[in-house]
Amino acid sequence: MGGNISAAVVLMLVAGAQAQNSVTLSSQSLCAVTGSTVTIPCKYHHSSSVRVSQWYQIQRSDEQERVLSNNPRYSVSTRWRDCTLTMKNVRGSDSGVYNFRFRTQGDEWISASSGVTLTVTDLQVKVDPETVGQREVKLTCSSTCRFTEAPSYYWYRNGEYWGYSPGASIVLDSTHVYNGDSYSCSVYDRTHRSPAVCVLGNVCWGVTYTPERVCALKGSSVDLSCSYKYPGGHTVTKSFWFFKAQQVGVEPVDVREEEEYQGRVKYRQSSQNDCSMTITHLRESDAHTYRFRFHTDGTGGKYTGEPGVSLSVTDLMVTVSKSYSRTQLTCSSTCSLSFNPTYIWYRNGQPVSNQNTFRQYMYVSSEDAGSYSCAVRGYEELHSPAVCINDQDRCWSVTYFTQSICALIGSSVDIHSYYTFPDQQPAPQPAWYTRLHPQDKELSHVDDRVEFFSHRANVSTLRLKNLTESDSAEYLLQLKTPYRIHTYGFAGVSLSVTGLQVNVERPAGPVSEGQTVTLICSSTCTLSYSPTYIWYKNGQRVSHCTSVSCSVSAVSGAVSYSCATEDPENLLSPPVYPPRNTRAVMVPSGERVEGDSVTLTCSSDANPPVLTYSWFKHRAAADTLLGTVQNYSITTISSQHSGLYYCTAHNQLGHHNSTTVLLDVLHPPRDTRAVMVPSGERVEGDSVTLTCSSDANPPVLTYSWFKQRAAADTLLGTGQNYSITTISSQHSGLYYCTAHNQLGHHNSTTVLLDVLYPPRVPSVTDHVSGDSVTLLCYTDSNPISNYSWYKKTGSDVMLFGNGTNITLATGSSGRFYCVVKNTFGSSNSTEWPFASGSPAGTYTASGVSVGLFLTLTAVCLWMRRRAAAVNNRSEESSAEHGSTPVYGNVSALDMTSDPTQDDVHYSSVRFSRCHPQEEPLYSTVQLPNALNSLNQEEEVEYAKVHFTKTKVSAW
Repeated sequence: MGGNISAAVVLMLVAGAQAQNSVTLSSQSLCAVTGSTVTIPCKYHHSSSVRVSQWYQIQRSDEQERVLSNNPRYSVSTRWRDCTLTMKNVRGSDSGVYNFRFRTQGDEWISASSGVTLTVTDLQVKVDPETVGQREVKLTCSSTCRFTEAPSYYWYRNGEYWGYSPGASIVLDSTHVYNGDSYSCSVYDRTHRSPAVCVLGNVCWGVTYTPERVCALKGSSVDLSCSYKYPGGHTVTKSFWFFKAQQVGVEPVDVREEEEYQGRVKYRQSSQNDCSMTITHLRESDAHTYRFRFHTDGTGGKYTGEPGVSLSVTDLMVTVSKSYSRTQLTCSSTCSLSFNPTYIWYRNGQPVSNQNTFRQYMYVSSEDAGSYSCAVRGYEELHSPAVCINDQDRCWSVTYFTQSICALIGSSVDIHSYYTFPDQQPAPQPAWYTRLHPQDKELSHVDDRVEFFSHRANVSTLRLKNLTESDSAEYLLQLKTPYRIHTYGFAGVSLSVTGLQVNVERPAGPVSEGQTVTLICSSTCTLSYSPTYIWYKNGQRVSHCTSVSCSVSAVSGAVSYSCATEDPENLLSPPVYPPRNTRAVMVPSGERVEGDSVTLTCSSDANPPVLTYSWFKHRAAADTLLGTVQNYSITTISSQHSGLYYCTAHNQLGHHNSTTVLLDVLHPPRDTRAVMVPSGERVEGDSVTLTCSSDANPPVLTYSWFKQRAAADTLLGTGQNYSITTISSQHSGLYYCTAHNQLGHHNSTTVLLDVLYPPRVPSVTDHVSGDSVTLLCYTDSNPISNYSWYKKTGSDVMLFGNGTNITLATGSSGRFYCVVKNTFGSSNSTEWPFASGSPAGTYTASGVSVGLFLTLTAVCLWMRRRAAAVNNRSEESSAEHGSTPVYGNVSALDMTSDPTQDDVHYSSVRFSRCHPQEEPLYSTVQLPNALNSLNQEEEVEYAKVHFTKTKVSAW
């Protein structure tokens, strides 16, 4: 019960924590009419103070994120935890996905899981083509999206309210005359109507020109405006302007296809029924009557608008009339200009600033000698030809339309100069120069990048094509006559040639994924025109960016941005992009041994350049930040520095990680360890494997196994594993291994092989002391055995005592034997007969036997010492050939002979075969004093001893 309550509490706490920071949008999609106001309801909750909040839009065209700026069309609610967004006068470009996000103390944005999709649509009246020509004609007020709430539809005929319909469609009776003319529709508030569509009657066809007569200046641009209409249910398939007389049965030629109009004509359509045309760089030969013609998909659906637009092209001219002491100048043209012009007068190319200079005429006196010309405001570069008044010598001048020009690398530029001179023959020849020191250099048309032309009187134009930065210089015009070169003024036109460059505004702090960054298209000088900027992402045009700046999101992927101007569009700036091709390199190259120093160097291709580099070490749980430097150094490396490293390069547009580089630190073997497999007790006859392991880099080349001995350790073999298939007591001892690589070696600690086995057949010996006889039982076993003595009388057997020895006093008689036992088994000695009597008399004859025993023992020990080396070398070989030597620890009483005890009697003892060539029975005999001292000089001495028990009899 308590556990369930605790789990419920935890779930409630988790749910509460998740709800502390959240954004809720009450709508998933909205449909709005162009020009209307849209409201997106929004609520947000936060557990701590909000550092920053913002609405952002993701446009459908390029999926580019755009943060909503302080545009007066956008407003956000300021009420507590209310983030409702209101957008006024929405446009098609406002279509997209909208979401709200905020940050508290952390760096993570909190936003709604999905945004609100807004679609902005235009209303349009459509005539069902299946009903065209029928009695009943169906009209539908259509949109490109479905409205969230069912709207009310309002209909208008010829601009006047006609009626209401609950649905989007109405049906008209074509036989009723009053149902003709045009229709439009609206929804909701009736404010934003669709364009009108003419439905029935001949009045639905037509072209309207405004105005029908146009007078324009030579060299200027002119707009010929018109609108057209056609019945609903038809689709326009072709439309164009023409000026040549229309012949019966012959389709007119589109003016854009006429050779003399190439590149000078542009059709523009600001609305569905707009049919306006612009002609640039007007010539006198452009004076024609222009008509608009369109085709529809209906039968006989071709229509030409009459009477057309009559275009007159004129140049300005200064006319002179003198009266008494002054001269009147008049700026005249061959037709009345279509706009109400303001006139500007010039003397020797400079504006005249006295009174009444903005009129069509002006007066000059004899003191105002010079060359006079006129122009109209807005077309100041279109001067009339100059007229020299009064003093001929004061009519020389050279002026420039501008004193400085900024142009893009790779583009072309025209430098215009206006010059005046007195009436003379021949006329002076204009020549263009580049100002150099010490002497100006004349330009020549031989250079295919240089072109000279004059499109009007008194105007000379220098055109420089395919500009390079080396073309940045000062250019000036001089007038050549047969007798001299006329130079006027010291300042020419300063040309600066620049390339576009994208600058990235640096954020206040580190750039995180998705953060908005502002790009600015800049140049080293201010372009001489007001360009329309174009932005590109990965070579594709970004539709929402049309100004000098563009807001984008910082990313870590492969993305690049560049900018251009609309004219010329092909001159792109070098791209800017987040870091890429990030590379981590280790210096110096080659092997690295513990104690060396190493430097990790990071490089990356980024524009703008990398701001910061960060180094990380790869770890399973979480990568560790090591530092924020381009070069990360470790002065004394050790094996703990081994691992995978990588770097991250950051700039204002994002970041990029390098691939990992391995730092492999070499060192000799260490932590060498010997392990015995399997673990636990090891019994004689088992198999065992010794395994060696070591930490080494490069890896261990060889493993060597040794058995530890007092004189010198014995090499057993090489290999990581050393196996003994059938172990015996002779394999017991201390083992260790040695690991070797190219840099050194290391020994493991020793491991003990302790072989367990049952007792061997015990041996019994006697020791006479006074009136008693002591019987000793000894055997070889591991672990140490327990000793028990038994007395056998006839068929009766009884436990006589425990321990390795018993003492028989006078009066004891019977057959005695010992039983030895440990965990792995037991063994009985042979029976030892004993009869009561005088021990001293009985065992006097045994002295000879004891002497013989000691003599033979000494001989065997000497022989064994000679064979010790041979036996040691063949020890392992014996194991491999299946011999099974037996070791035993034998405890004995003190067997030191006491010279004061002359009455000691010994039983008869027989020794047989003490030859080392025979298969021996080994024993480790622990004998006190005398015998033990013999073994101190040797490792372990073995003797082959066979005891034969003889029946004791009294002599």
